Amino acid sequence: MKETIESVPSDGKTVGEIVLQRSNIMKGYLKGEKETAKAFHKGWFFAGDVGVIHPNGHLEIKDRSKDVNILGGENIRSVELESICNTLLSILAILPAF
Repeated sequence: MKETIESVPSDGKTVGEIVLQRSNIMKGYLKGEKETAKAFHKGWFFAGDVGVIHPNGHLEIKDRSKDVNILGGENIRSVELESICNTLLSILAILPAF
């Protein structure tokens, strides 16, 4: 969790963690003090999702932040990994058998 909360560029590419701050988000999880403490930091609610902001201001949710894998020092989202695997399987399906 970062100490400073900064918005990502509105380029539709830069992935950031989705955090919200409103008076009507929620008070916390029912009978879940530990989960509530993890979800809130300095008045911000950490949704547990990552996304991008498009130039038109729309937010696109890309994945769950818990589903981000670190490989060789790079953050790889599970959705990206799944897409790569599906692409490879598609290529293998059209290649002639040897």
